[in-house]
Amino acid sequence: MTSHDLLTKEEMSSLLDNSDSGTSESGKRRRVLPYNFRRPDRIPREQIRSLYLMHDLFAHSLSSSLPILMRTMSAVTLMSVEQQAYSEYLQGLADPTALFTLSMHPLPGVAALELSPSVAFPVIDRLLGGVGQDLDHPRAVTEIEQRILEGFLKVVTDDLRTTWKPLADLDLQILGRETRPQMLQIVAPNEAVLMIVFQVQIADARGTMSLCLPAITLEPIIQSLNQSVYSRSREVPPEQTRALLDILTTVRFPVSAELRGTKAAMDDLLNLSPGDVLRLDHRVDQPIEVSIGGTLKFRGDLVAQERRTVVNITSLGDEA
Repeated sequence: MTSHDLLTKEEMSSLLDNSDSGTSESGKRRRVLPYNFRRPDRIPREQIRSLYLMHDLFAHSLSSSLPILMRTMSAVTLMSVEQQAYSEYLQGLADPTALFTLSMHPLPGVAALELSPSVAFPVIDRLLGGVGQDLDHPRAVTEIEQRILEGFLKVVTDDLRTTWKPLADLDLQILGRETRPQMLQIVAPNEAVLMIVFQVQIADARGTMSLCLPAITLEPIIQSLNQSVYSRSREVPPEQTRALLDILTTVRFPVSAELRGTKAAMDDLLNLSPGDVLRLDHRVDQPIEVSIGGTLKFRGDLVAQERRTVVNITSLGDEA
């Protein structure tokens, strides 16, 4: 066969058949997996699951810390942990928004923390003594408002530092502030990042908070990630517990002391008048059940004090 000769369809099929048979004799074919070079997966799935568990603990810790600062009901919920290109992370942010860059020393690189305007402005309003109102017309956060938000971010970074302590003792410091996502460039647009999104609720205000961690920042500790590190519960500082108890002392709960009732005919009920005696099924020697918020908590006895009928607590509700 010369260099100018072309293979026929039959010859091509024969070559392919021989190639397949030779491969089957030597062993199984190597499996080919698709790979997207525009969206490289640099963080294994097992480590992403560990990071999810770690930041879920962070969300619970922050839900306990924020009410002390905000002086109102606050909750933080982890929504998602995803790996994507940095350009895609920027495209998903609101414009304008509140963006902050954080140092991750001793880890390389920097992280980005974004607070959506729907929760950023109510936080600013509450920190200035307001009730947490949102803006009627969206606008960028001013430099003074960014400084005010840093008080909120200090609580966030303190809890984040505590959560990360089993892996690295991070020095989380605010390095920069931006309002336009396209102006924030912490890595190349096609670099892989880990996007961690939380839902934040402050009183009636609700929005999102996202943390962007470049893959190059996580590489030094990625092999140290395992679920057992974060499955054990962390000790709550005594001062945090004391602050929560101080807030709870002002909360009011409905308290009721209940006697066992009885059944009566409708005719008898209609004929009741002042001075009549209604006999109940509650024995004299039977304790009175005291409920708080509809839940049985105590038992006691009816006694008279200063011409009033009161309940003397004698035992806890779960005691026999």
